[in-house]
Amino acid sequence: MTAKRKIVDKHGRIWTAAIVRWEDAEAEDFRFWYEELTPEQRVDAVYDALESCLKAKGIDAVPRLRRVYRRIKRSGGKTFNRGSARRRLPRSTSRN
Repeated sequence: MTAKRKIVDKHGRIWTAAIVRWEDAEAEDFRFWYEELTPEQRVDAVYDALESCLKAKGIDAVPRLRRVYRRIKRSGGKTFNRGSARRRLPRSTSRN
């Protein structure tokens, strides 16, 4: 286990610093993201990281997603071919 130190900055945010061994870093990172943060806090943290990354590249804000599509798989059962309103009809011969 590592000793953690809490630091309060001038904006009132609380930072927690810990020194961990290289071998334990992966487990400590997992513990932080999945045991200490709620799902909502995880989403906010990822959004903040993306925003700061884009600001470093000169982009002021995260682009808005236009649309989100969801593909739903049908439950079991056979798929029947009901035909289509746009069936291909054979071409008639051209008459000049």
